Amino acid sequence: METHSVEVTPPLARPGSALDRLCRVTSYVLHPVLMMLATSLLLSLHAHGDVPQALGEASLLLLGLLPGLLYLAVGVARGKFSHLHLLHKEERHVVLPLVVLGLLAVFLSYRLVGAPALLGRGVALGTLGGVGVVAITRFWKISLHSSVGAGCAALFATTSPVTFGVLGALALLSGLSRLPIRHHTPAQVLVGWAYGLAVPLLLQSVLPPL
Repeated sequence: METHSVEVTPPLARPGSALDRLCRVTSYVLHPVLMMLATSLLLSLHAHGDVPQALGEASLLLLGLLPGLLYLAVGVARGKFSHLHLLHKEERHVVLPLVVLGLLAVFLSYRLVGAPALLGRGVALGTLGGVGVVAITRFWKISLHSSVGAGCAALFATTSPVTFGVLGALALLSGLSRLPIRHHTPAQVLVGWAYGLAVPLLLQSVLPPL
């Protein structure tokens, strides 16, 4: 199968330069999956303060995401996908639905084990937001780094303004780190960030309590 070129235009950061390394490290440290796991821990600790239970609930989230992540890793290893960050929107058409289905399974698991309502609501909002991203990706590639990170931040808008601000800034930083290495355009980053913030905030205002 023919593989895509990872970078169509020359990157602003010279490959191997300090800026290039910094951007790539930032992309991995603030990876959407890591942001989601960190958010799960923070929501759990805010709800009950029990560290072992919070770790167990985060493990359930990771388990739900695992099928999509494994499919991605195997696809990269076999040359089916260009990069672990899915640089081309066509590559997202199977992986993202798998992730959304995984989130739905996590939501049902949380209901089954009696996880805090705050955590279940967060996963429900993430699932609905993910459906929107899947639809958008059929036509355009928004930044998953900035949209997922911003969605995580939005879950704290009413409970912890400080956490909301910090996570929102990190989400924007994660998206901006993609620009010098030409993995995204400014529009893709900013629209992704705005979408990630707006959708959970809107849904929280109209959805009934779980």
